[in-house]
Amino acid sequence: MDLLVGGGLAAFTIYAAAKWNKSDKDKIQHTFRNLNYKVKDREPKHFKTHNTDKYTLYSYHVPYGLVDDDKLQVLEKVLNKPVKIIFAKTKLHIKVYKQTLPAKIDYDWPETEGWTLPIGTSLDGPVIHDFDKIPHMTIAGMTRQGKTVLLKLITAHLINNHPDDVEFYVIDLKGGLEFAQHNYKQIRSIASNTLDAFNLLDSLSDEIERDMAFFKSKGYTNVLNTNIKKRKFIIVDEGAELVPHKYMDKDEKLDIDYCQYALSNIARVAGALGYRLIFATQYPTADTLPRQIKQNADAKISFRLPTEVASRVALDEQGAEALNNVGRAIYRTADKHVIQVPYVADSDIKGRFVDYVSTDEKATERRTDTVIFG
Repeated sequence: MDLLVGGGLAAFTIYAAAKWNKSDKDKIQHTFRNLNYKVKDREPKHFKTHNTDKYTLYSYHVPYGLVDDDKLQVLEKVLNKPVKIIFAKTKLHIKVYKQTLPAKIDYDWPETEGWTLPIGTSLDGPVIHDFDKIPHMTIAGMTRQGKTVLLKLITAHLINNHPDDVEFYVIDLKGGLEFAQHNYKQIRSIASNTLDAFNLLDSLSDEIERDMAFFKSKGYTNVLNTNIKKRKFIIVDEGAELVPHKYMDKDEKLDIDYCQYALSNIARVAGALGYRLIFATQYPTADTLPRQIKQNADAKISFRLPTEVASRVALDEQGAEALNNVGRAIYRTADKHVIQVPYVADSDIKGRFVDYVSTDEKATERRTDTVIFG
């Protein structure tokens, strides 16, 4: 019953605002009344309007007891413009944008400082991710929504900006098809099945133990406080394949359990040593997105997901189910941004990195069945 009443109220609000030939400010105030967004007889009170080239910001004092409410998202339909709701203590800020996000943004190979990259563009401008400030990341999204393109963008950008200091260890459990074609020296290993993943992570675990011992011997506590330039990225594309199933034999289940343990250990302790985990899955659940990985990945990205439940698993909030454009994602750290992820084509990557293609027999071996660390 509440759902029907709420839906009817939202429909009436949109209809009434469409007929109301007034300013956006008037429509917002009218929507407050239709939504009964108040405490007793006290509604939000407008106190400032700030105009820029990109948006108009309407600021309101709100009475004590009035909190942020998802119902306010209806303002985007009421105004027929992109809207961002910002609720801070007793202030409500409603940012009404003058333009929409473009449906596609081409990647222009920018140079960036440190271990940063342009993760996407929001209505407020470029959004930059810094892997030294936020070392681990989860990525969710249905097939063909942009998840693998983002993984390739991250790989390409970091190779382009740090050709001598970056290493990638890829667990591509979609058969290894996406990354195998990029035979670059910086991609040290590709695992395309659970057994290869076990071998890769077992070797990486040994490497982490050696690095830990080295840090202790030098008195280091974090790679950021050393002169170590190298960063090692572990990319998991389709983490759902690292979930035990009933049809698997005991040994295969044990291998998968170990993979989940090793990845969780990387998320927990290896960031300070210079390891960076990027864990991607198509449909996030409590099984396919392990809790310790999610808790230690302070950057969460989601493209379109089929349900609100999946969005809450991926982002701890709804919203990913409502994304409606390929390449459109929600990027969430301490803040939240709706972004359009730049598109980079395989042909563009290959053309730029032709000098990095490895013809060394041992390097080729590292990227196939056997994991060898030099």
